[in-house]
This record gives sequence, C-alpha cells and structure tokens, in this order.
Amino acid sequence: MFHSLAAAVLSLALAPVYDGVERKVRAAIHSRIGPPVLQTWYDILKLFSKELVVPSGGSWTALVTTLEALSLAVASATIVYLSSHGLARGALLEAVLLAVLVSVATALAVLRAASQSNIFSVVGGFREFFLTLSAEPFAIFSLLVLASGAGSLASRGIATAILVLTAYVVSGRVPYDIAEAEPELASGINIELSGPLLGVASISTVLKKLVSSSLTALAITSLAGLSGPASLATTFLLTPVVWVVHTVVSVILGRSRVDLAMRFLLGTLLFLTLMLIASLGLGL
Repeated sequence: MFHSLAAAVLSLALAPVYDGVERKVRAAIHSRIGPPVLQTWYDILKLFSKELVVPSGGSWTALVTTLEALSLAVASATIVYLSSHGLARGALLEAVLLAVLVSVATALAVLRAASQSNIFSVVGGFREFFLTLSAEPFAIFSLLVLASGAGSLASRGIATAILVLTAYVVSGRVPYDIAEAEPELASGINIELSGPLLGVASISTVLKKLVSSSLTALAITSLAGLSGPASLATTFLLTPVVWVVHTVVSVILGRSRVDLAMRFLLGTLLFLTLMLIASLGLGL
C-alpha cells in the first residue's frame, strides 16, 4: 500500500512536468524552441500567487472546482492501486470506483460551466456533457470487461482498443477538445476563472491527461498479463510514453468540425462494442 501511495504522489507531482514535455514536443513538431519543461509548474504557481477572484457562480464555483481536482487525484491513485494488484484479477470494485471518480469529475466540470453567466462557458459545458455521453459509457464497459477477466485474448484486445480510444477522448485533446476549442470558444468552460481558481482548474486539466495516459498504460499492461510490481513499474513507465503519443496524435489529427468528430467517435465505438459483445457471447 505504501508503494502504491508513493507512486501515486510521484505521478501527481510529475503530471505538470509531463505537460511541459508535451509543450516541448509540440514546439519541436512546429519547428519552435518552446517553453521550459517546468513551464506548466511555473504557470500554476504564478496563478496561486494572484488574488482570489470568485466568479459569478460564487463560492459554489470554488467548491466544485476543488472537488473536480480531488476526484481526478483520487482516480489517479486508484489507477496506481489497480496496476499494483493487476487489473484483470477480479478488481471490479476498484474499476467501478475509478469509473465513478472520472464521471464525477466530468459532471462537476459541466456543473461549473453551466453555473456561469458567460455564454461561452455554458456552450462549453453542454459540449462536454455530450462528449461524455458519447465516450464514457463505452470506457466503463470496456474497463469492467478487463477488470472481470472475462473473455478470451481477442475479447480483451477489443476491450483494450475501446479503452485506449476513449482514454484519448477523455484527455480532451484535438479533435475532442470541443469543450475548450480555444480559437472558437475562447477557453470555454474556464473562461470565467482566474488566479488560484484557474490554477486549480489547470491542475485538473493535467490530472485528466494523467488519468487518460495512465488508463491506457494500465490497459496495455493488463493485456500483457502482468501483475504485482511488474505491472506497477510497467504502467508507471508507459504513462509518459502514452502521453507523448497522445501529443503527437493530436498534432497530426488537427481540428475537426464538432459534428464530424462526434459522428466518427460514436460510429467507431459502436462498431467495436458490438464486436466485443459478439466475441464475449461466442466465447472467442
């Protein structure tokens, strides 16, 4: 338990560093130098040094923003626990807890956005809501299949593919950054936040990326049949690798129309889920 907690704390400390690496990778792809690797930490600390200004939602906004970050932090710790014990070893309770935490964090982000009087924030909140409905149910189903240890290697492979795709969507990267869509919505759901509250929201953003990368790493580790210290070490080492892969994919994909991105996502996930159900039903 101590090792899992230590790994979780280390992961949380490294999340802004991973985000700094992402900014460096993006800059390299665009033939720029880019900011220092620790720039995300500098930005967060600078935000916390500014005056606390509570937006129109009042103290409710501050509470919801804090709870969102805490939910994602506990979700990250849960992934560490799952990886240290082996996902495909009947860890259904922990898998359900992880799914609930991620869903709660998303719901809190939507509530925060909808409570603001700014139209950009409200639109961003509704977009986040529809994106959640399009991705998270499939992610939860595939996660439970992997956690139950049911099905053959082919079934677990399809479940892993679903989880990898939905984890990328959860990370909020292009083209599934529709709740933010900075050129279009001027930072969407975070537009009314500033100072320490924006700092907490920024922590939530990097934690969400951490959870998505760790979840993908955990799914790959589970597919390989690893457990115990080997599973924990592999998941921990794969997480920054997956983070960089997500970064490169987001640069390659570019921005898409909201309706086209959602249509492709739903079509792909429905197809993969039907394949998974058929595979489980036939025992393949």
